Amino acid sequence: MANKDYYSILGVDKTAGEDEIKSAYRRMAKKYHPDINKTPEAEVKFKEINEAYSVLSDPQKKANYDQFGSAEGPQFSGGQGGGFGDFFGGAGGFGDFFSDIFSAFGGGARGARAQMRGQDINASMNLSFEEACFGCEKNITVNRVEACNACSGTGARNGKDYSTCPDCHGSGRVRFQQNTMMGTIVREGECPKCGGSGKIIREKCSVCNGKGYQRVNKAIKVKVPAGIDDDQTLRMRGEGNAPMGEGTNGDLNIRIKVDKHKILVRKGSDICLDLYLPFTTTLLGGKVEIPTLDGDYTLTIPELTASGTVMRIKNKGVKVVNRESRGDMLVTVKAEVPKSLDRDTKKKLEELASSLGTNSYAKYSQFLKNKKK
Repeated sequence: MANKDYYSILGVDKTAGEDEIKSAYRRMAKKYHPDINKTPEAEVKFKEINEAYSVLSDPQKKANYDQFGSAEGPQFSGGQGGGFGDFFGGAGGFGDFFSDIFSAFGGGARGARAQMRGQDINASMNLSFEEACFGCEKNITVNRVEACNACSGTGARNGKDYSTCPDCHGSGRVRFQQNTMMGTIVREGECPKCGGSGKIIREKCSVCNGKGYQRVNKAIKVKVPAGIDDDQTLRMRGEGNAPMGEGTNGDLNIRIKVDKHKILVRKGSDICLDLYLPFTTTLLGGKVEIPTLDGDYTLTIPELTASGTVMRIKNKGVKVVNRESRGDMLVTVKAEVPKSLDRDTKKKLEELASSLGTNSYAKYSQFLKNKKK
């Protein structure tokens, strides 16, 4: 949706007002409605027109689209991240207008006030390597919309200084009859007297100025599960923005960023370590102290261990999220040669090489044989 030019689709300028947008939609919708226009491209065009109007007719979606190129406001790129949205959610838009214009074609109208859902909040949290592996509890502060405590979200003084709207009888919606070029249309829409709230405020709440909500900084305790990984998202249900009316809160989506470890590398639930050892240790064998998530561990290097050998240590990896199992630790042994050789050491190595001969190296010997063939 964000890549489409909704203004061009409706054939209006970006400065077009509400009436001009609605008029353009009526004109285009009548031209391409599938019940009128039977051409193959009409259905596709009609969907684009409805999509464009559903955004440009909604003040909040239009503001988001004009500023961010998306009706939903700033979004994460690559699944969850990139930017942080903190905008109000709202109901209505396309559904209300469709019942307005095309009730004559069999479109229905909603009889009850729509339950809204607050907008999600997207945030990020940095964790150390160990915090991600073992889990932790951390606090995060978000700026979010909450129902006003002073008026219990009613917008009225003391939460009581209001009455039921006489036009919609508290439903927030009324029926209209309208004569158009397409005939008489009966539609259901938001009650203009109460603005869809279903109540008439006699005296506004002094704290929220009658809005019923306010923006606050809220500290939230986050329980991070053991095993969470970099770039994963932790969703906290109902910890997002409150709706601008009756309904449920949005969610708080926390994108996790995990710091790198100086030695260890995580791959899923496994922990990997490239262990560089003197080539003499890989030849003669020995014991080496290595770091693990559970502390130091004594690793036995067998005699004549080839460089590149992977040694697996069971259950020394990361705990799998929401399970009792753990991954393994994979140690890749890599033989390291000295940076330089003095004369005596070089002579001893030459004597050793002569003593061993090429037959001591199975793969090298096979290479020489194949080369002769």
